[in-house]
Amino acid sequence: MAIEPAYIGAYTLSSALGFGNEATIASLKNVKGGLTEYALKPSGITWFGLAEPPAHVQVPSRLAEYDNTCARLITGALLQDKFMEHVEAAKQRYGKHRVGCFIGSITSSMCRFEELYNEMAKANDTTTVVPLKYHGGINTAVEFTRRFLDITGPCATLSTACSSSAKVFATGYRYLRAGLCDAVVVGGVEPLCESLIYGFKGLSVLSTKPCKPWDVERDGINIGAAAGFALMTLSKTSPGDFVLKGFGETSDAYHMTAPHPQGAGVEACMRAALASAGLSASDIDYINAHGSGTPMNDITEDAAICRVLGERVLCSSTKGWTGHTQGAAGITEAIIVLLGMRESLAPGTLNTTNVDPGTRCNLVLNNTPHNIRYALSNSMGFGGNNATLIFGAPQ
Repeated sequence: MAIEPAYIGAYTLSSALGFGNEATIASLKNVKGGLTEYALKPSGITWFGLAEPPAHVQVPSRLAEYDNTCARLITGALLQDKFMEHVEAAKQRYGKHRVGCFIGSITSSMCRFEELYNEMAKANDTTTVVPLKYHGGINTAVEFTRRFLDITGPCATLSTACSSSAKVFATGYRYLRAGLCDAVVVGGVEPLCESLIYGFKGLSVLSTKPCKPWDVERDGINIGAAAGFALMTLSKTSPGDFVLKGFGETSDAYHMTAPHPQGAGVEACMRAALASAGLSASDIDYINAHGSGTPMNDITEDAAICRVLGERVLCSSTKGWTGHTQGAAGITEAIIVLLGMRESLAPGTLNTTNVDPGTRCNLVLNNTPHNIRYALSNSMGFGGNNATLIFGAPQ
């Protein structure tokens, strides 16, 4: 049964493509990817999608106890694209206690652990006792965001690996439909965190080259940093509002890290999203695939896409532009989808030149002008945590 739609009146993205929506679309149009070489310790390299806020961006003094890489990344994102103005308007309309906040992340402000360790190592100090209240836990990002925006409605941190900030749309929607909120800020953040980088290195899935989703030579992922936010309501606030048309959530429960080999979970997820949107496969104009660049992920997702949507729909992965932004991947790719709708552009699959002959989906290698009415975005995480979002262009 189709759900009632929700509306997205404001959105903003900071990633390796730039800070703000206009910087993001300019990088896409100019085919300027954001991956840079990153030195590993004690040796070796990978590529990373770095997102550093402008030097003038500072955490407000009233929130100085939260100051770290994650908080600065969030601050830079919230201060752009008139996002604060839209949140203030929602507070005036509904009251700040009726504005919820749902943030997806894997590490949140855990980067503070690394900052404290590096500070102690630099000072050659191994005896200092770190105060317990260091604001470095998984829930810190949502705490900081709520205090920054001065909103007091329901809140939660979602940490379901790489589907985290796609699932915030579904969670936020349920709170709206339950009458617990009148507006929700949904988003995701993943700062530079070496624990994450070396964790993936330990799994042998870090590529030493810019990642190549669906390329015959693909050999792994590049990690990226990002922060993105959207403001969602059940009522349209302007003619330019985008639509959250539907969503699906499934869990493979197959393996701790690997997807189901036939893509059964992501297939069920896409079917659930289509059903909730009240759409058929022929209605979808573009797919932003999870497309991480690992051999197993790409081929299983391809098979699932073709079973559900066929081989007609234009499809691409944008992780070659931004890196895999992990807990922020869902919001990163959702906003790239919205910008693609706005600009009538299907982004290409950057770095991919020699497509695996086993690939059947209609993979777009280069930026393609394309009118997008409805777009589907997939996110797939460890443990088989899948989320699919379907967005509609302004009506």
